[in-house]
Amino acid sequence: MNNSQRDHQTAVTWIEGEIENMIRNLGKPNASSAATSCITLAYMLRAIDDSEHRHYRARIEQIYANYTNSPKQGAAA
Repeated sequence: MNNSQRDHQTAVTWIEGEIENMIRNLGKPNASSAATSCITLAYMLRAIDDSEHRHYRARIEQIYANYTNSPKQGAAA
């Protein structure tokens, strides 16, 4: 695995972890701030590409949409 592949895998693992933390904290203030920040940073450092950036941003929006539309307001992802 070269450095670029390792950077990509590290970024994806980090993003996935922050999204899981966000899901656990839905309903609390700034629940998505860490996930959003790491997605942006990974993109700026070119560890993820444009399509992955869009994918992760859309995933956060979808998680919030599911949470907002959930009768229990807790069933996300």
